[in-house]
Amino acid sequence: MAFRRLFGAVRDEGAEAVEPPEIDTRISTLTLRPGTEVSGRLVIRAGGADLRIADIVLQPVATMYRSDGEVITDHLTYFHAGVSRFDVPAGTERQVPVTGRLPWSVPFTDFAGRALGIDLSLRTRIILGDGAKDGAKTVLTDTDFLHVEPLPAVRAVLDAFGELGYLERYSHLVKDQIKGSEQIAEEFQPVFLTDPGGGRTDFPELELAFDTNPVGTICHLRLPAPDVFTWDAKPGTVCFPAAHHEVPYADLTARAARALEDLAELYRRSPKKARARR
Repeated sequence: MAFRRLFGAVRDEGAEAVEPPEIDTRISTLTLRPGTEVSGRLVIRAGGADLRIADIVLQPVATMYRSDGEVITDHLTYFHAGVSRFDVPAGTERQVPVTGRLPWSVPFTDFAGRALGIDLSLRTRIILGDGAKDGAKTVLTDTDFLHVEPLPAVRAVLDAFGELGYLERYSHLVKDQIKGSEQIAEEFQPVFLTDPGGGRTDFPELELAFDTNPVGTICHLRLPAPDVFTWDAKPGTVCFPAAHHEVPYADLTARAARALEDLAELYRRSPKKARARR
């Protein structure tokens, strides 16, 4: 992003306000996916007064729903600055390396060139001053939107449902876990699919969630309940796997069609599982 000025003017004691400092977080990794190692740099311009940096905090954060429907912003992990305590003399610039890794559970924000509705960003804060002497002052300095693509197996499964007519897609993030899985993360990402052609009269809309790791993903398919935010309160699911390495040769469209048949059978045998619990 472009340089952003820190909030508030910087003043020398007994003098008028001087040019405030500026900061810019620059991510150099071109393609972001879950599990990606991310690198970049943090550029700090001191402005008209010396800067004393006490600490730098970089957090990928996302907007998500809690179980009661409240919208919150929570961090998903931390990135690291190459140095945390240093001075930047007035009128000079300092560049600091930035590194981090996106978790495997990080939501993907884009698919097939379109945004899905996920609000994911890198939030950079610096702590100014000597905490023991001057009193530490935390200033939110920069927010950079992150665009994350799905991993191969996830992308291929979404393509497979596209082959079956489910071409409209949007998503959000929920502060809850996929129950009965090996998921470590505290969030899950439901992707809502719609068949705009109306060919799927049994399931014109679907909800699909992924429990993804370096090997592949477990796909959880169900009727949609976009306004229900607790995993166990949503309709029942059927699951099927997809591995990243099998994408070039596996018939995932047939696998997705079979999952739809299994879902219909599940709801036929247990009609209550087709309903969300309010």
